[in-house]
Amino acid sequence: MSLSRSRTAALVGSLAAVCCLHPRIVCDQAARAAEPVASESAAQSLEFDSAEIAGTIRLDGAYHGVTRLVDKRSGRQVIDSRYSALNLFKLMSVNLVMGQPREMERSVALGSNWAEVTWSATEMHRGEITARYEVHQPNAVDLTVTLRSQGTYPAYELFLSNYFDKTFQPHVYLKSRTPQAADLVLPTLTDVFRGTVLVFPRDSHAARHCVDGRWDRSEGKVPVVQMCPVRHYAHCLAVQVDPEKTMAVVLMARPRDCYAFSTRYHADEEAERLTTYSAFDFSLFGSDVVTGDERTVKVRLAITPLDSEFSQPLQLYEAFLAEQDGSQDKE
Repeated sequence: MSLSRSRTAALVGSLAAVCCLHPRIVCDQAARAAEPVASESAAQSLEFDSAEIAGTIRLDGAYHGVTRLVDKRSGRQVIDSRYSALNLFKLMSVNLVMGQPREMERSVALGSNWAEVTWSATEMHRGEITARYEVHQPNAVDLTVTLRSQGTYPAYELFLSNYFDKTFQPHVYLKSRTPQAADLVLPTLTDVFRGTVLVFPRDSHAARHCVDGRWDRSEGKVPVVQMCPVRHYAHCLAVQVDPEKTMAVVLMARPRDCYAFSTRYHADEEAERLTTYSAFDFSLFGSDVVTGDERTVKVRLAITPLDSEFSQPLQLYEAFLAEQDGSQDKE
């Protein structure tokens, strides 16, 4: 039975009111905006608008994830427009590539401030993956990834890619010779690691994973690149800084959830750079999994202004760790 014109107008009006208060869902039918959806014909993107950021989360195509992220203070779009952030790229184990979620079939669900993707187990990757994107006030997007394993994999890894505008400069906090101290470093080009991707592992044990053969496998046209493990990270915190050093994009995870993160070295001359974008990749999980295991990790992507001391990224990171430890205590 069709709705009367008056009832239809009332419904559309109420939905418009909701959209003014919450992130907006882009969908084929306005009536879907009020409820989560999950079907092949459902909406494939979520637009959000919070206190300090606005953007788009796309769930379809190779470059699913956060495709647009705008800093409201400056009006700047920080994501490389060709790609995305919080993008599930490769599934790997020791000397093994098990597929790319970018190319795998998926199911989608959307709510008012969240978007969720599920990849079912396949013959190559015996495990179900659910990735839930959620807008976190006032300035962040959280990604929670859950693996439900149906197989046994040593040093299981989800390689999570994040592509930013080429003008951003990568900064990392690395362990120093002084215990409990950290060095804030801008990785720059040297001939020692020219043409490689720099990997900052959690520790010496984790450093072995990126050179155990998983990056030498090229089945299914998977990109092959030399990964170069260098200094250990002091904080599981990656910082992309604008040229004026007034704002930053930060990525963070708990150290136990991320065995390493990697970046492209910075070079002032574009011809000397490895890529035409600036990027950070997070190597999530990293431990052995067996049939029946369920593991969950979380990554936060945020934007912040910067002072001369770069104090804000560390404050955001410490608050994130405290929040995650608090949520674990409640379980």
